[in-house]
Amino acid sequence: MMSQVVTGYTDIIIAVMLLLFMILIAIIFDGIGVAVTSCDEDKLKKVLHCDKKRAKIAIGLVRNAEKVNNICADVIGDMCGVLCGACGATIAGGLIDGIEGAAAPFIMIAISATIAGLTVGGKACMKRLAVKNAEEYIILTAKAISLFTRSGGKRKKKKDRKEK
Repeated sequence: MMSQVVTGYTDIIIAVMLLLFMILIAIIFDGIGVAVTSCDEDKLKKVLHCDKKRAKIAIGLVRNAEKVNNICADVIGDMCGVLCGACGATIAGGLIDGIEGAAAPFIMIAISATIAGLTVGGKACMKRLAVKNAEEYIILTAKAISLFTRSGGKRKKKKDRKEK
């Protein structure tokens, strides 16, 4: 009996986890967009004077603040918002399946309002933190990016490699 209940809601549970992940991604990337526009490059250089790789990434983010903000806040944030709406519709559809009467529209409204509240509230809190702690936010972002980049700096051309 219990396994039927759990398997019946598995798709909804996965959809809720995916929804929360997308809301979190939207909040984090919106914070990055705000942090790069409010970060002071001189303060950033002082903090990162000994870590050249991360300093290079962080300064690159700040110097390209307009592009980074556009990609992080507008592109990624908007895409996550659209996907959150679709995910919310899936969750609402799964929950109201089998419910008849006047309760169904209220469930859909409640789910939409919850998604909007989490997204808007989360972004508002993160923006506040990103403005107050812009340098730390950018350093953390640079650390995350450095995990996915080469440590050797610029790539050598094939011709240079053959000569050595």
